[in-house]
Amino acid sequence: MTKPELIRSIRTLPIMLAMVLMSAVGQTRSAPAQGALQGSNDVSLNDGVPREVENVTVEQNLGDRIALGLPLTDSLGRRVKTGYFIDGKKPTIITLNYSDCPMLCNVQLNQLAKSLSELDLQIGEDFQILTVSIDPKETTEKARETKMKYVEQVLKQHPKADKGWEFCTAQQPIITELADTLGFQYTYDRKSGEYYHPAMLAFLSPEGVISRYSLAVAFEPSDLRKALVEAGEGTVGSPVDQFVLWCFSYDPTSNSYVPQAWKIMRLAGGATVCLMLACLAPYWLGRKRSLSDAATPVTEDQTT
Repeated sequence: MTKPELIRSIRTLPIMLAMVLMSAVGQTRSAPAQGALQGSNDVSLNDGVPREVENVTVEQNLGDRIALGLPLTDSLGRRVKTGYFIDGKKPTIITLNYSDCPMLCNVQLNQLAKSLSELDLQIGEDFQILTVSIDPKETTEKARETKMKYVEQVLKQHPKADKGWEFCTAQQPIITELADTLGFQYTYDRKSGEYYHPAMLAFLSPEGVISRYSLAVAFEPSDLRKALVEAGEGTVGSPVDQFVLWCFSYDPTSNSYVPQAWKIMRLAGGATVCLMLACLAPYWLGRKRSLSDAATPVTEDQTT
């Protein structure tokens, strides 16, 4: 490690501490964010939010729609629009990161790649991922290097990840519009040249409607699958997936899908009624047949 890199690592250590402390407090509507802890000469309990991350959060704009005409530049330098990725056929996961992020983006995207490696839904076939840099100065070459770093981690499980997971750059007005639509609030520190931002996954329907968020640094593969099935609106997953999703609901407090007790009770009640009917049906049919036979008059031919 060179001296500048060592200095950079030491300088950003408080940022990681702030992120860990915020994650330990618990998941709320706000995502874990990258920021710096402030020192103090007095020894006191610090139960507040660091100044740098006071406005770093995610407002969950569920139901809002991403504009399909926002211009982006992909990792090959081609001019594309958001509608190229939100194609009306499959759901899309959007993340906002930047390549020179000292730690949070690396942690988030590494965890995402790990979960994707355990997911049987296929990138590029069942869903797409769009990562847009929040740094307007990021170059296409840098975005391409970052893309290769994470795509290589999932290629074994997702052979089409190179086409299904794109890293794009954009001009500041476009970044601002996209972030505002997603409710992604971040700040820029001119002194350090770094962005303080939350960790966020936004799940979009095939038409670009925001259906779900994940605000954790780590993503359980099972919850990732449920969110994609929900966002897919029937285009992703099997009937079993749709049934399982019916029994669960997203809890923003725990940032995960939890069983819906009332639905499971209804299901169990219905299953019990069906079982009772199945068990009693032979008895009812046999009794009805016996009564019918008893009511049939005996003719002279039958007695001879």
